[in-house]
Amino acid sequence: MNITPLFAIALLLPSVTKNHNIQYFIPVSLMLVKDIFLGFHGLMIPVYSCLLIFVLLGRYISNTILATFLGVLIWHIVVNFAVWLSYGGNLLQIYIQAIPFDLNLLVSTLICVMIGKLCIKYYYHYLYY
Repeated sequence: MNITPLFAIALLLPSVTKNHNIQYFIPVSLMLVKDIFLGFHGLMIPVYSCLLIFVLLGRYISNTILATFLGVLIWHIVVNFAVWLSYGGNLLQIYIQAIPFDLNLLVSTLICVMIGKLCIKYYYHYLYY
């Protein structure tokens, strides 16, 4: 999924910089650039809201694994509810049909977060030596 690295960046930015403006600006601007190339869509408000929630989770939850699980759970609830509002249908069926996609989102976001944590760890190691 093309938003997985953006969720990982949003989750890890608070551990890289204490500047709150940068923590929100970078993920949102990257998402806007992505949408320029891939196309704008009707679910931008819930998707961008979930991206900002990932930043908040990164700021207030130090355990990135837990923050990733919570972020994807919030994504599952918010975005699929917005799909139901936009397109109708059976809400329970929408949530159930989205589970495989959101499990893929969870696994890929966890992989990106772990790779990002390793990069941050080694970047700071060489930064101060």
